[in-house]
Amino acid sequence: MEIRKINEYEIDAELEKSIQELLTESFPGIYPEDRIYYKQMPHFRYLAYDQETLIAQVGLDYRVMNLNGRFIKVLGIIDLCVKRDYRGKNIASELLNKIDEFGRVHRIDFLLLFADINKVYLNNGFVKAKNTCKWLKIDEHKTLGIGEEEIDELMIKKMGPKDWEEGHLDMLGYLY
Repeated sequence: MEIRKINEYEIDAELEKSIQELLTESFPGIYPEDRIYYKQMPHFRYLAYDQETLIAQVGLDYRVMNLNGRFIKVLGIIDLCVKRDYRGKNIASELLNKIDEFGRVHRIDFLLLFADINKVYLNNGFVKAKNTCKWLKIDEHKTLGIGEEEIDELMIKKMGPKDWEEGHLDMLGYLY
């Protein structure tokens, strides 16, 4: 298996088709069939290949957020998925290790994600966080307003010296 990093703007039509097929297989009936992002494009992705076959992908969004009045540098993890035939082979963990490595090298304070199914994340050092989140509500390329609520699926992983706190998290952008 080989893991490659690609900036979103470098994705060509052929790769877009492969990513789209993987996303619709992984998120049936949920993922839009006309694009390779849900609400907003990630900044870059890690793609896992078996030979030249795309077998897994994860989008990443780098931004500053406001946690109880102090800024934190966050790398958001979006739509991590593995092709059905390759599941159970630690590929998701390998992608998370690659993200962890990137976060430490680039002085990211926290990795952050939202997950309904969280076993793979718990096994890779993530913890559930309890915060009231504030975010930009986006649907089908339209801004609908500002959302604010506690979201049970919030998970974080500490990368640097800053500690996570309960309280208010202003995402300063869209919800992954």
